[in-house]
Amino acid sequence: MEEFYIEEDDEWIENIEKEDDLYKDFYLEKNDNITLNIIYVNRNNNIEHIKKEKYFLNDQMISKTELLYLLKTKSLYQNHKYSLLSIIQYNIDLLPEDVKDYLSNTEKYNFFKLCKTLDEIKWKDTINLFKDINSLYLIYYEKKNRNNTTKKVYLSKKKKNKNLTRKMV
Repeated sequence: MEEFYIEEDDEWIENIEKEDDLYKDFYLEKNDNITLNIIYVNRNNNIEHIKKEKYFLNDQMISKTELLYLLKTKSLYQNHKYSLLSIIQYNIDLLPEDVKDYLSNTEKYNFFKLCKTLDEIKWKDTINLFKDINSLYLIYYEKKNRNNTTKKVYLSKKKKNKNLTRKMV
């Protein structure tokens, strides 16, 4: 019996893999971290300080409890208390086939989302090239000192004047 040996040509597979490597930056991937930007604004409406830190996500989201913890821990800066002004999510959820259109017409796309409720924040899959841009902005405003400046009011019985009408009182 004669054995047949077939020589396989793997060169075409290698060429496809090389070409695919050129486009791997444009595939959608899950977000595992974001940039957390904390902006402190003073009473004169000037930005006092900006903190940037990397934040690792669990299942592409920040849960409500994690968000509340973040808001509480970041509300103090240099012994001044700040109150939360807004939470803004920046998530580039552009599809690979829309990149060319985005580059020619950027006004058509808006990736900012104002978070109006204190609930979980989810990030959608992002093109690998844009993953580092995804972020969350926490904007704080400096609280006013609340010294007790109310005046005391003394109540006393006044004598009734019979000559005054009801309108004059």
